Amino acid sequence: MTGDEYRELVDFLNRHFTAIDQRFVAVDRRFDTIEQRLDDHDGRLREILGHLEAIDGRLERLEQEYYAILEGLRRIETALADERSRREAIERGLADLRERVVLLQARIDEVERRLRA
Repeated sequence: MTGDEYRELVDFLNRHFTAIDQRFVAVDRRFDTIEQRLDDHDGRLREILGHLEAIDGRLERLEQEYYAILEGLRRIETALADERSRREAIERGLADLRERVVLLQARIDEVERRLRA
């Protein structure tokens, strides 16, 4: 290989090395851009996770309140059932008293009729 051929080879390799080096620089810039975008996405994901945790806390409180309300309704239903039973007993007693009053009124009427006669 002559000196000119060697220089041509070196120039050729330098041009290609420079072109390849520029490509690596461009690829490196693209990776930097991608890393920045990933960092931005990580921040957004952390924000979303924070919102999800807040929502989860609210749902947990709602669930606790739901069970408290459900238990309160059960107590009310039990009290209403007891109240219905008592009311029915009172209504039966009242019906019995009405029958007795009717019978007493009939006796009073009979006694008054006898006294008039």
